[in-house]
Amino acid sequence: MKIEYIANKECILKEYLVELGLSRNFMKKVKLYGKMYINDVEVKNYFPIKIGDKIVLEYNEEENDNIITKTNPLDICYEDEHILIINKPESLAVQPSRKHYEENVVSYVKGYFKNNNIVSNVHIVNRLDFATSGLMIVAKDGFTHHQLTKEKIITRKYNAVICGIIDKKEGIINLPIKRESDEKDGNIKRIVAPDGKEAITHYKVISESLVNNLSLIDVKLDTGRTHQIRVHFKTIGYPLLGDKIYGKESDRLYLHCYHLSFINPYNNKEIVIEKFPTFKNIF
Repeated sequence: MKIEYIANKECILKEYLVELGLSRNFMKKVKLYGKMYINDVEVKNYFPIKIGDKIVLEYNEEENDNIITKTNPLDICYEDEHILIINKPESLAVQPSRKHYEENVVSYVKGYFKNNNIVSNVHIVNRLDFATSGLMIVAKDGFTHHQLTKEKIITRKYNAVICGIIDKKEGIINLPIKRESDEKDGNIKRIVAPDGKEAITHYKVISESLVNNLSLIDVKLDTGRTHQIRVHFKTIGYPLLGDKIYGKESDRLYLHCYHLSFINPYNNKEIVIEKFPTFKNIF
């Protein structure tokens, strides 16, 4: 991993990096296991910097050998030195588990990293449920992961098919969500409850099928609770098509993250990626 900055003030290198928002844990790792350069000369963190100096931090993470490497193809929608965005198919786990030890996004991305000489662990920035398809951000290093998640700057939009014709064609669902029962019993189901965590979902009906009693909706999240979209629409009486936990099982769960937008922490430019689901064509 290599991070570059151009200094815009005079001070000690360590002080400048703290002002940039680098965590002390990350700076400690760079100090112990990496290298720091000013204008291509290796320095220590107490080195004085001047306006216009080029600062380069280099640090390679120690890979997690417990993760299985798989060379399955990825649908890559965007890639740069620090960030990878993929389109995840439905019915694919994100993290390894006893049930999905080899077939999961992390193992697939690790295989991609290995084939492309990227020495790093896989850092998932936005997770999707096993049954949900769509866009996912993978950071190529821990620092980038931290930068993308610390400010909650990622905009996520989804397409979904709900069962029924909803009266209010556009609105906001603001209902708190919590786990239905104790985490230890393995139950992943969520419910709306007064003592739950805040969950806000914006929606708009795109099209309707009166014959099939289905609606295609556009959804934007202000919060990212587990199963948020599924729980919210189940609660108001319009479960998602194919939701075997909160509704009725079908050929698939009709939920897809089609839009991600955020500010690149390295150049302050906006990244906007869209990938629409194939089921949008049925309406």
